[in-house]
Amino acid sequence: MIVISRFHPAGFPTFTLSAGDDEVLISAFGGQILSWTHRGVPCIFENREHSIDDGKTPYRGGAPICFSFFGKGSLLPDGTTLSGQHGLARTTIWESEVLETQNAVVLKTRQPSPDGYGPTEFTCELIYTLGEELHIQATIRNVGENESPYQFAVHTYWATDDPSAALVRGLGNRYLDNLLGLTEQCEDDSSKSHPAPYDRVYLDAENRQELILQHHRIEVTTRNCSGAVLWNPGANHTMKDLGSPDFVCMESGVITPSKSLLPGQEDVIEIAYRALPK
Repeated sequence: MIVISRFHPAGFPTFTLSAGDDEVLISAFGGQILSWTHRGVPCIFENREHSIDDGKTPYRGGAPICFSFFGKGSLLPDGTTLSGQHGLARTTIWESEVLETQNAVVLKTRQPSPDGYGPTEFTCELIYTLGEELHIQATIRNVGENESPYQFAVHTYWATDDPSAALVRGLGNRYLDNLLGLTEQCEDDSSKSHPAPYDRVYLDAENRQELILQHHRIEVTTRNCSGAVLWNPGANHTMKDLGSPDFVCMESGVITPSKSLLPGQEDVIEIAYRALPK
């Protein structure tokens, strides 16, 4: 097991975790995973040819962190539209610490509550650990003086050249369709393939999902999460920092319902990924 620390040309640290057949690259900018390979094959879509990698612009690809709100906050209790997208954590350089004996990286940030709530401040500590699985532990604490809701999501881009053929199990069948104004819909079987584009918030996601992708079968296990997102913009998207959308975004975290913390309270969220043969 190896931890390698380097500085990105844009001035922030990056960390490489290696264990067995797995290698993970983590960025202090955004506190996120940039890449994960299993036996030399990408598990996560890296988007290196098109992403803006300047240490200022949100990195599209890898597994960005959405905090302290998701999207524009439309799933928070008041349903208000917030400025920005997915909160400020993804454009922040997080404090970092390497735990070599545990093959882990610790990243910390302090962020305001979503506009119109609190006001207060949250801290988020992420511990990325690589062993037989890639484990993410997020500890979120209200360090301010007022109660406020929050959302947290790991916005993982799972790599596949044929996203419409990918299968995802464990989502449940009820979802809010963001292509239809977040209206509630229900499908007969969410484990079937989904032709792109799609942008869905699943309401009854289980604490274990399975993704069947082009090269891997990915097991996702979660604790203390609520809701899950499935997204692919389709080949006709207009995003300048994205080429061919060769991925399925399956996102875990506290999405809906959101959670609320009183001053001094904290939540601990766990998400683990395991790559297996198909």
